[in-house]
Amino acid sequence: MKSLFNTEDRKEMIARIERINEQSERQWGKMTASQMLAHCQAPIKVGLGELKLSTNLIFLILGPLVKKKLMKDVPFDQNLPTHKNFIVKHDPQLVTERQNLIDLVNKFHAQKDNLALKHPIFGKMNTQQWDRLNWKHLDHHLRQFGA
Repeated sequence: MKSLFNTEDRKEMIARIERINEQSERQWGKMTASQMLAHCQAPIKVGLGELKLSTNLIFLILGPLVKKKLMKDVPFDQNLPTHKNFIVKHDPQLVTERQNLIDLVNKFHAQKDNLALKHPIFGKMNTQQWDRLNWKHLDHHLRQFGA
């Protein structure tokens, strides 16, 4: 599987992010391209410890089961539910959000040895799991917009 910690793979992912523009049309879902770019920042921020998520008993019970499914070497399904903190309701500025996402991808790579040890929903996470989760999430949404 590709990795945000691999220089060539990360460059490829950034090139895909750079292809997103105002004319990028979604293949499924409800988000605009700019909302998607802002949305994709949230899971990276969780791994960096910059975004705290609320949790509840249902998340604590189902989280490990969902994590196991998400870690498989297959793309994410379309129209999966999302955490309320990841929902972008406003329509942000696309160019700004695209650059913010690229900056976060690079920061995630630079901070790979300092990622959070625990995901608030999925529990204990190692560096490779954070990488896989974020790679797959980015890939999922970039495919959503044809990139």
